[in-house]
Order: sequence, then structure tokens, then C-alpha cells
Amino acid sequence: MTPDFPSATDLILVLGGALAIYFLLILLAQGLRRWRDVRFLWVYHLFAAATGMLISLHWLLGDGGDLPWRDTAIRHLTAAVTVLAAFPITTLLVRIIWGGKPNADLKSAGPQILIDTIRILILLLAVVLALQFVYDLEVPGLLAGSGIMAIILGLAMQDLLGNLIAGVSLHLEKTFQPGDWLLINNTHARVIEISWRSTLLLTNDDVLIDVPNTEITKHAVTNFQLPTPRHAVKATVSLNYDLPPLRAKAVLRQAAACVPGVCAEPTPVVQLKDFLDSGISYEIKVWIEDHAQMNRILSDLRINAWYASRREGFVMPYPQMVLHRAETRDTSAHARELAVKVLKGHELLEVIPADQLEHLVRASPVLLFAHAEHIVSQGEAGASMFLLVQGEVEVQIDRDGHQTRVARLGPGDCFGEMSLLTGTPRTATVVAIGEVEAVEIDKAVFGALIRDNPEILANLSELLAQRQLANERLTSEAPPQRAEEVRRGLLGKLREFFSL
Repeated sequence: MTPDFPSATDLILVLGGALAIYFLLILLAQGLRRWRDVRFLWVYHLFAAATGMLISLHWLLGDGGDLPWRDTAIRHLTAAVTVLAAFPITTLLVRIIWGGKPNADLKSAGPQILIDTIRILILLLAVVLALQFVYDLEVPGLLAGSGIMAIILGLAMQDLLGNLIAGVSLHLEKTFQPGDWLLINNTHARVIEISWRSTLLLTNDDVLIDVPNTEITKHAVTNFQLPTPRHAVKATVSLNYDLPPLRAKAVLRQAAACVPGVCAEPTPVVQLKDFLDSGISYEIKVWIEDHAQMNRILSDLRINAWYASRREGFVMPYPQMVLHRAETRDTSAHARELAVKVLKGHELLEVIPADQLEHLVRASPVLLFAHAEHIVSQGEAGASMFLLVQGEVEVQIDRDGHQTRVARLGPGDCFGEMSLLTGTPRTATVVAIGEVEAVEIDKAVFGALIRDNPEILANLSELLAQRQLANERLTSEAPPQRAEEVRRGLLGKLREFFSL
């Protein structure tokens, strides 16, 4: 009687050979991983086990004439090895095409959509080969005989195939890449991943959106990263009809240039957009490079426009249909009290009587500045000084095109005295840190004080002469000038500057 099962010796021999071949293939995979960082999927273990069993049955049991089940087992194992081999073949093919760097991970070796497409095509080819040559099934006849099933599968996979084709099209055309900021269907979002079925987007509200590729191809897509990350954003501000448009444009342009994140080049552009019922509409256009900061920059742009407009006395109009009556409250009384105390202890201005200082401060405006606004700029003409009441400022000096921070001033400090007294250009740039409240004393107000009290001029010239002589002794090797000559020279400059 012909035995239906192998003997124990044959069984141990087959299993031992299969196990040995399995470990050899695993060692081969580990060697490729160390050598070229080739990382196979978990299916590789099934492929190695099936290959080991197939080789053992072929070589170790001879022709298997006394084992009728051997041919059936070999047939099924051959089909399994053919299909499972598609996975390591895909991995090796991807590494050959895109894996130039030894340490590159498979996920970063190439576009994921192409890797998945190649894997699906190779897997389908392996299935066709197994059916055609292992099981002797005529694949074209099989498909023709299953026409109804093919139609059903085609209809079911219509959206899937459409997304796949759209994904390949998006990759080949390179409309956008992961990391790009897009405007699609009125939504601002950043591309996270492009897969074979859909594209993952993250909005600026940190909401994840999974959009099918076919939906993306149906809408107009704005890519803020192309051709360069630098692009323009716009904000609209309305001002009163009484304001000259050219003056309003200049103020808004200067306010926009101070917003952090706004590019220095091109410079901000302000255009008169429309004449509305309640006022004139101005469009402020600035250029940015980080679209993720768009909302913050537009907010700061409007904030700076409000502060700058308020300092200039501009009014942002109310709708004409509303009767707006509001009592103006003087909220700057406390600021002026602090300013008087500061001036009383100032080295140059302590010679002025207290009542004159109070009149000087009452006649001077209290100004508000937004964060990062330039209160004064180095090199510009100046004829006023500032007393800090609230907030802090940073003093910067431009040296060979590089901004150097030299000081930080707070409440009770002042700057710009020399520009007020002599009209010399600003020697530094002063930038607001947070909201800053300051009293500005200009030439007109101070000049009126001097004309009413000409004796103050002699005291100021004496103090300025002492300061200039002290500076010359520290910084110059030349013989010092005579104090009387310096005092007379400064007195003449002060008289000329204030037209006395």
C-alpha cells in the first residue's frame, strides 16, 4: 500500500530544511538593511517561510511519487511564493529608483503615491502570473466570463480609480508639495501629505481636512509658495472725508512698514480703493514670506493703522445713518503729571520754573504707539523730544547696515533733547516695545516758552556747553576749546534755531 504521509524522518528533514532556508533569507534581508538600509515589510516573513517549504519539498523529497499530496502542496506554495514575492521586489525596485542615500527611509525614498502605484501594479502582475501559469487559468477568458462581475467592480472602483489618476496627475504636474500653503474653496490650509486617494490639509485653525484628489482637481487652487514664498496680503481701512488722501496714504504706509513679519522690499503700497457712504476706503498691501503668520500680520496692520491715525488726529468714520455724540474725556491728565515730575529732574530742563514746565506739558500732546512702531528713526530731521510715561522702548543704532541695540528706556526716561534744542538729526532709532504712551514736546511749544522767558536761553547754552566740553575731553585728543567760546557758539545756534 502506498503511504499517504511522509515518514517521521522525511517530515523532520523537510521542516528542518524549510527552517534553514527561512533563516538564510531573513539573514539576507538583515544584511541588505545594514548595507543599504533596505527595509522589507512584515509580509517578507511569509515569503521566506513559503519559499523555504517549497524548496524543501522540491529537493528533499525527490519526485514524491509515493506522496500524492506533494504535487498539490507544491502547486499552492508556488502560487503563494509568486504573489508574496511582489512585496520584496517592490521594495528593491523603489530602492533602486529613488534610494540614492544609504540611510534613506523607504517612506522618504520617493513620492508615496508612486510607490503605492508600483506596489499595486506588481502585485496585480504576480496574481495574473499565478493564475495563468500555476493554476492554468486563462485570465482573458476568466475576465470575459465574468463580465457582469467586472462591470460591478468597475462601478464600485470608479471613485477610487478617479482619485488615483488625479493623485498621479497632481504629482506629475507638481501643483503643490507637502508644506505649501494653499487657498482652496475659500479655505487657507497647509499641505500635510499627498496620498494616492486624497490630500491631507491642515487649516490655520489646526483642523485636519482629508480632501479627495478628484475634488482638488475640480477647484481653482492658489499656491502661496509659488513661484516664491513672498506674496502680498491686503487690509482695508476707512478714514474720514476731511483728510487729504495723500497725507492719509503716507501715514498708513509708515504704520504698515513697522509691522513685524512685513517684508522691507517691496515696500508697503496704499491705494485709495473707494468712496463709501461713511468715508474713504484705503487698501493697504504688504508682502510677507510666512503665510502661517497672515492672520497675525493683518491684525497688527490694522492695529498700527489705528494708532497712527489717532496720533495724527484722523477719524475712522461711523456710518452716516448713526448719530454719534460722545463727550471727549481727557485721559492724559495722569500722563502730564508724570511728565512734569520727569522734567523737573532733567539735567537740561531743571532751569525752567515749575509753572512754566506745567504750561509746557499742558500744551504738548500725549501720544500712543503700537508694538514695534518706530517713534523716531535715525537720520531723519527732528525738532521735538519725548517723555516716556508708560511702556518701554528700545534704542537702536544703524552701523554699516546692521542694527545694534544700545539701550532700553522705560517710564520716566526721555530722548530727543538735542533735536528739540538744536534741530540736529536723530542719532538713533527708537522702537516701541508693547504699547507706549509718551508726551511729545516740539519746537513750536518750546520756542514760545523761550520767547516769553529769554533768560532760559543763557542757562541752556551754559548746560549744553558743559556737556559738549565733557564729551570732547573723553573722546578727542585735541586741545579743549574755551568754555566761553563754546557757550557763545551754542547760544548763537539756539537763537538762530528758535528765530530769536
